[in-house]
Amino acid sequence: MLGCNELPVGGGELHSRGDFEAEEIQLLLDNTFTETDVYPFLGNSLNLALGKERGYESRVLVRFNFPDTSYEGLDEIRFVLTRNDVFDKDTIQFSLHLLLGEFQETKANWQQRTDVDFWMNEGADYEADPIYTGVIDEDSLVVLFNYFDLQAIIASQGMILIPEDSGFVYFYSREGGPAPQFVLKKNDDVTPVAIEADCHIVTGPDPFFIDPWIGSGLLYRNYVRFFFDSLLIDQLVIFADLTFTVEDHFAKRDSVAIGVRELLEPISDFDTPVGPLIAFEKVAADDSIISIDIVRHIQRITEHPDSNFGFFVLFSPETYDIANMKVIRGSHEITVGYVQPAEERY
Repeated sequence: MLGCNELPVGGGELHSRGDFEAEEIQLLLDNTFTETDVYPFLGNSLNLALGKERGYESRVLVRFNFPDTSYEGLDEIRFVLTRNDVFDKDTIQFSLHLLLGEFQETKANWQQRTDVDFWMNEGADYEADPIYTGVIDEDSLVVLFNYFDLQAIIASQGMILIPEDSGFVYFYSREGGPAPQFVLKKNDDVTPVAIEADCHIVTGPDPFFIDPWIGSGLLYRNYVRFFFDSLLIDQLVIFADLTFTVEDHFAKRDSVAIGVRELLEPISDFDTPVGPLIAFEKVAADDSIISIDIVRHIQRITEHPDSNFGFFVLFSPETYDIANMKVIRGSHEITVGYVQPAEERY
């Protein structure tokens, strides 16, 4: 009777046998390169990035819905952006200009202002003379305007913040935290003005196609494909570790999250259909060696070898901030552990 309670050697015992060792093989790398979306729409980002550094520049666009009323006799007119303290606190100079063209929050980028219209000048069209200049060095940016400034702002298509020296700051967008706001004060009455649209628009480095990059803000997806080893057919894959070495990185926070998405068809471009995240790993932004468990990918192609289209390695989410990792080409490795599947009991 005791023998009837014993499990066969195989997958069911892997977590109970401390001295159990799987067989290991390394898959051969087929190809890796970068697919890029260098003009992303960032209107749904949780942050508003302002700065320029390492080939990037990001500008912030805002527009407010001012009520149809008289603004004479105001005691204070205040514009406020709240800083996200997850990111490094750089101090930068900036200028604030009135926009000359309408923009759509979810369709504006460095080239476009709406889904069908382009800026006359890349990076947005705005009045040459700033309405304000200053330095960002506190937890919040507070700008005080006078009545005549306010009338010009109301008559415009919105405002744009432009960085004037090196560094980055991150403010909360209306999707991510305390939204940008105008505050109007008259006597003891304080009136907040609702934000109508906010986004940031970005330009930056365009990596050479064969260089494997991962990036957010400007979207870099590292395409990777390994040759399938037929030895794995009919085996039980219990682990698969993807590792690669980082040559350089740019980030304004301590950690980033890296995800993996499988391609659902052969690679064509950045928009090749992909499945949901099959792996997710939070790592230090300055880690030199990255390791990600992609056992779900290897298990699937073991069962369906004809669907080995490769996968994208990417930051997740891709719109949260502006960051990148440059991977050393040829450093990708996958180590697979497998065992014979347990025999069926009769």
